[in-house]
Amino acid sequence: MQAIEDCIYTFDTVTLKQLDSVELQNRIDTKYILTKDQLLQLLQGIKAEQYALEIDGNRIFNYQTVYFDTEDFQFYKDHHNGFINRVKVRSREYIESHLCFYEIKRKLYGTRTDKQRKKIPNLYYAVPPEDYKLIEYKRLHNKPIEKKITNYFKRLTLTNKKFTERITIDIEINFDNGTDTIALPNLAVVEVKQGKTDVFSNTIQVLKKLRIHETSFSKYAIGVALLEKHVKHNNFKPILLKLNKLNAYAEC
Repeated sequence: MQAIEDCIYTFDTVTLKQLDSVELQNRIDTKYILTKDQLLQLLQGIKAEQYALEIDGNRIFNYQTVYFDTEDFQFYKDHHNGFINRVKVRSREYIESHLCFYEIKRKLYGTRTDKQRKKIPNLYYAVPPEDYKLIEYKRLHNKPIEKKITNYFKRLTLTNKKFTERITIDIEINFDNGTDTIALPNLAVVEVKQGKTDVFSNTIQVLKKLRIHETSFSKYAIGVALLEKHVKHNNFKPILLKLNKLNAYAEC
């Protein structure tokens, strides 16, 4: 962790206001799972092309996310079953920035994602009835939703110097369902966000050189699959096996 922190503090920086120009609420997301050693190699390889977000001297930020679902995990099941048009409902706190948002994240076609967000004064642990209307999801069938998983992680945020690409890097990922907790301390999730696919992006090229391939990964879905053993997760077994393999390799 110290090597990653030392490396990110050698990057040129960008302010939050400058970063807003590449917010990319409607975007193409590409995700990768890395060990921390691989992450350090990636950062070293893209440093010249990227700015790192800095706020009040910080470049690594703490996040807390609360995910909501129906009692029978309808949103999770729709993801597991491969529905193209599906949603995730969450509230998120950006701890250092003292900002909280209620968010509806929609998976559309291919790798296209759309996100609605509403600024809220405090983190939601229950969704107010008036905010249900933002979900607009036909498979909800007017069922109530409730808190299912709380997720904690640290994030580094980068943008390329052309402001056409945004990268988030999540580390120290933890899940809590109120009964059990589980952590992925040795892994990192890298998400490359672009308005349109750019396979010639320096980031994508460095990942290819490191032989790191795109992997489908949802923190909510993985958190449920890891913690809720009674919920079906057959379709997530390949990613769960990959997580175990990478985690074991990182511990060697």
